Amino acid sequence: MLRGSVVGPAESLCLTKRSASETATDPNFSSIKEVDMTRCCSIPQCVLFGSTALAFIITSTALAGYPAENVVLRSHLPLSDFGASFAEDCWGYVSDSGEEYAIIGLSNGTGFVRITDPDNPVIVDVVLTPNRGRDMKVYQHYVYSSSDSGPTHVIDVAEIDNNVVTLVNSLGGGTHNIFINEQSGFLYASIGGPMVVLDLADPLNPVFVGSWDSQAHDATVITYPEGPYAGREIAFVFAGSNGRVDIVDVTDKSDMFLLGSATYPSPAYTHQGWPSDDLQYLYVSDELDEVNGQPRTRTLVFDISDLANPTYVNFVSSGLPSTDHNLYVRDGFIFEANYTSGLRIFDTANPVFPAQVGYFDTYPANNDAGFSGAWTAYPFFPSGMVIVSDRSGGLFILDPSEAVGGGGKCSAADLDGDGDVDAADLAMLLGAWGPNPGHSADFDGDGFVNAFDLAQLLGDWGPCG
Repeated sequence: MLRGSVVGPAESLCLTKRSASETATDPNFSSIKEVDMTRCCSIPQCVLFGSTALAFIITSTALAGYPAENVVLRSHLPLSDFGASFAEDCWGYVSDSGEEYAIIGLSNGTGFVRITDPDNPVIVDVVLTPNRGRDMKVYQHYVYSSSDSGPTHVIDVAEIDNNVVTLVNSLGGGTHNIFINEQSGFLYASIGGPMVVLDLADPLNPVFVGSWDSQAHDATVITYPEGPYAGREIAFVFAGSNGRVDIVDVTDKSDMFLLGSATYPSPAYTHQGWPSDDLQYLYVSDELDEVNGQPRTRTLVFDISDLANPTYVNFVSSGLPSTDHNLYVRDGFIFEANYTSGLRIFDTANPVFPAQVGYFDTYPANNDAGFSGAWTAYPFFPSGMVIVSDRSGGLFILDPSEAVGGGGKCSAADLDGDGDVDAADLAMLLGAWGPNPGHSADFDGDGFVNAFDLAQLLGDWGPCG
């Protein structure tokens, strides 16, 4: 049993104006473009960027070298704590007693970490397997951990509160991604080609019941609660190199059929996605568009109010060039892992143009397109904690309460602090237009006040909520 280390709080922080070259080579200041005066401040405090005062919560996060806004680092477990050389996916489990556990896929198997006390995580076990743990999902008290080369391992966590997890079965065949509809009891395995469906009536011995034979890189499956599809099981299938989202009725496993499809400008590899809480919009990542020349991260927005006629309507961006990966939606917020720029949180109050309200960069070395950094951000714990699995950094346990508590959106777009996003804020943004590192109107932190920041301000127009 290993206990994770916690970065301790600091008493104060002194910031001094630094040259561009110093900033570029010092990861502890990679999110601070320039400070126009020397200032020592107690934590939390504020620092001055140029002529504009920006409220900035400085915690051990900044001192640890991880750029962040409205998200606090509670603890971090490096790969060495797991005896692993890299990490991939992560998921969560809550025991009957309410204990919260992070599950992380590792080069050497699947790791289980008790995070009920997020400042003192405890590694319960690493289930060692000859193949890596790429993707994990939970059904009842079983964890299904898959890899491309197979097999898929079934791990019983019924006794995890007593520090016992048990490998109980290994299922033949590899799969890249799995999704479990816990309401219906079916597992959907996406293997890059067809999507295979297994019945979990006997969780230890799943039974093949059908397949969707078009390309599926990943899928999200929902049992619709109301409306014309009430009670039907609907799969949003992310069709990889086909460059589209397919919406499939999978209720009858022997007769699954296509309801509708949608594509979008310049598709490269349609990767993964998740619907809004009201099932009116679908947010989707394309894993290869940035690598293929898109200058900024794109999270694609589709209108799915009519499942037979889904429509691409917009994309949102952090403003950085990093590659987007897995994303989930909870309580009106998108939690997205963007490889080299870490966790990004967007408020979907305006569902067509969600506004970034917080971030935590688990890979401060750069924000380039590519596949280093954050793989997944899992946001579904009752406590509200978010875990992030970073390919080279290990497991991060984060508190996003500042971002999702209602203040993040207003503090970003309400530039004059009067409680409304209005013409006065628009005038301030336009007055700062162009290269302007650190200005409060540079909402996405890319060093420029430009059309992306203007779009966010317009999307937040009106009284702050």
